[in-house]
Amino acid sequence: MKRTCLAGVVVVACLAGSAVWAQTPTVYKPGDGVLAPKVIQDVKASYTPEALRAGVAGVVKLEAIVLTTGTVGEVRVTQPLDPGLDGEAVKALKQWTFAPGTKDGTPVPVSVEVEMSFHTDRNPRVDSRQVVKPGNGVIAPRLLKEVKPGYPPDARAAGVTGTIEMECVVLANGQVGDVKVTKPLDPALDEEAVRTVRQWTFAPGTRDGQALPVQVMIEMAFTLK
Repeated sequence: MKRTCLAGVVVVACLAGSAVWAQTPTVYKPGDGVLAPKVIQDVKASYTPEALRAGVAGVVKLEAIVLTTGTVGEVRVTQPLDPGLDGEAVKALKQWTFAPGTKDGTPVPVSVEVEMSFHTDRNPRVDSRQVVKPGNGVIAPRLLKEVKPGYPPDARAAGVTGTIEMECVVLANGQVGDVKVTKPLDPALDEEAVRTVRQWTFAPGTRDGQALPVQVMIEMAFTLK
């Protein structure tokens, strides 16, 4: 099994000429005589065993300062995915090297945003060519084990109720792979719904008696009683 397949896409973003991060006096962004850093060598992040078993996939967004030496200084996670994968993304990014950004020809610290995507071979994406939908000879997966979601305290306190709709890939082993929220309700409830549905197990969908990844729509209701 391929354990990791990811890409880092660098997008520069920062406040020009301002003391943005405490450890670096002045951090710039490209423009007005400032040239962006260029990646010389990137390091691929690894999957944690826990995230791999759980089939966690998605994107970690990070903000980092590329120093005048071309090395990476402080790193912040701006869009987390999974605690273990977030840590692996930070660890990998700190090993990247750059041609440093410059201002008027002199190297200066520049803030960049980096996206690291985590996808596994066992996790074909929703709406990809690797998955099929029920019908035309494809028998839908059958639910074997359902886990009920928890209610995040903030959503409960705010009285948020409703139904979340998700497109999910049920893998050939009956586990839930990729999940896409198609009808969101509340960020915390959406996250809880995805976390919960990943714990469901199914008798896998089949075609001509052969198990294969099948995409299904799942609704998860959140009600307060």
